[in-house]
Amino acid sequence: MLYRLASIGIIAFWLVMIGMLVRLETQPETTDILDVPVSYVLRVIFEHAQPSLLTAREEEAPIGTVSLRPFITPSGGRSLDFSGALLTQLAVGGRQRFNFKGGIDMDIALRVLDFRLDLSMEQQPHYHLTLKGDVAREILTFEVRDGNLLVASQMLPMDATVLGPVLLQHLGLDTTALPFIPGNISPPTLAARETQITLQGEQLEVYRVTVREGTALTADFYVTQLGQIVLAKTNFGYTLSAEDYQ
Repeated sequence: MLYRLASIGIIAFWLVMIGMLVRLETQPETTDILDVPVSYVLRVIFEHAQPSLLTAREEEAPIGTVSLRPFITPSGGRSLDFSGALLTQLAVGGRQRFNFKGGIDMDIALRVLDFRLDLSMEQQPHYHLTLKGDVAREILTFEVRDGNLLVASQMLPMDATVLGPVLLQHLGLDTTALPFIPGNISPPTLAARETQITLQGEQLEVYRVTVREGTALTADFYVTQLGQIVLAKTNFGYTLSAEDYQ
């Protein structure tokens, strides 16, 4: 049972670490007419508030769905809700199905205010991980339950040097077992440009948002001019594609 708990925690840890390290590269000094600020693409997404329902694939085989719902709040802020289910091959224990939901809240200038994530496993034992981040206070709260039994709960600073070892300790893992966290993680950067893609024989004008870790390409997201994500490709063998273009 421990490996399932450890798997949930490690996945959540990487999500939080990447989220903490991401910074927007708008490149205002560029002279390439096709380049656009990432912040502009984000504004398009929220202003049109188009939901995206995506099918996840691993080496062309369907493994789940991801739903994204951007919207503008009554106070003028921006929120992105997400949910889905994924069948994932774990390092130990074979394939497991994860259900997840959460959201990111931002102000009108797209500064992140807080975020939340619920992650659970369908198979026994029914571990459920809850993460809540308060960016203004730089505080992360997490809780792990096995059914109705509370396994772990703590409030931590959003400091990778503190957060990583504490999470691993709560999961019963050796805090020196992953020495590459977080020292060898390069801060991911984002850049965007206008381009065209063809899906199901239809040519689309899109914004391609590229994510890099250092100089290595991590993922490409393709967003229509109406703010809908229609395709995402990663260098890990995973893709996301909109149902309308499968």
